[in-house]
Amino acid sequence: MPKPGQVVIAVDDTYPPMEYTDPSNPNKLIGFDIDLGDALAKYLHEKVVWKPTSFDGIVEGLKAGKYDMVISTLNDTPQREKQIDFVDYMSFGQVIVVKKGHAGNIKTIADLKGKQVGVEIGTTSQDALQKEGGIDVKEYNTFPDAFQDLADGRLAACVVDEVVGRYYVNLQPNNYQIAGKPFLSEPVGIGINKKNVSLDAKVKKAIAQMKKDGTYQKIYTYWFGAQ
Repeated sequence: MPKPGQVVIAVDDTYPPMEYTDPSNPNKLIGFDIDLGDALAKYLHEKVVWKPTSFDGIVEGLKAGKYDMVISTLNDTPQREKQIDFVDYMSFGQVIVVKKGHAGNIKTIADLKGKQVGVEIGTTSQDALQKEGGIDVKEYNTFPDAFQDLADGRLAACVVDEVVGRYYVNLQPNNYQIAGKPFLSEPVGIGINKKNVSLDAKVKKAIAQMKKDGTYQKIYTYWFGAQ
């Protein structure tokens, strides 16, 4: 449970480049969201404590008061807004990632019908595929497992947040490629318990300050290049 003087942030640490375990140090978390959270804690004058958490239960944990906030590439959707509050900080779409040279006629989500497609459980990627219908959706606890199955030819495609998809393609251009164009652009935000009105106000103010003084842009540029 959160303690005075610290802010506990839940994160699914298997989602590069947004949040993941440093390959050279299993005790260290790195990524865009990690840098954002560390910087945010300084603006809040709190010590940050990262709490690795499975994504499919991360919202329920926040509602139960197990941590103060969620910073874990959490899309701000109408369904989630009914459960928790959001402080948005970026926006991007979904992409279809296929094995290199295997795009075929895949250009849109509709082209995935009748094919087996990997997604991380509990994500908006999964929601998009199920809403489309007619797609054999295979759920994974973490995206690295899905991408490994894609590389091994056990999936026709993966659907994932654009920043993550492009990260994998840039990291392993001989294994993966993006098919078609990004779709379903949605905001991404920091999740906060609806009961914690004061923290919500403080985070909104801090994020605004970070964007105004260049701190946010510095973090963004480090991970994704200049906008």
